[in-house]
Amino acid sequence: MRWLAVVVSAGLLAACGGGGAGGGTPPAAATRNSAAAAACAEYAHGQLGDKPYQLDQAVLAASMAPGADGTAALRGPIVINPGVPSESKQTLECSVRFVDGRAAPDVLSMQFIW
Repeated sequence: MRWLAVVVSAGLLAACGGGGAGGGTPPAAATRNSAAAAACAEYAHGQLGDKPYQLDQAVLAASMAPGADGTAALRGPIVINPGVPSESKQTLECSVRFVDGRAAPDVLSMQFIW
């Protein structure tokens, strides 16, 4: 249920994001970055199960860096069990690859760094 809230929140934030003059369709790079961040967030949710967490997809998307082998790397902060004594602040590292004809990239690897 929380992952749905994260995805919906990210979608609303993306829709409300200030663009340059003229608005219109976002640049292709921004769309790819957002798609990569969403794929990483969904994968993280699968790894964390029912644990509550906070992940800023905008920060994750902004961090996207292309690799020489056609992959892309994303990195951003994640807080697992926020607001409780067992809270854990970590860094999420995610590697994705876009496949022609598919909007969402494949998540190749993910690491939670302490």
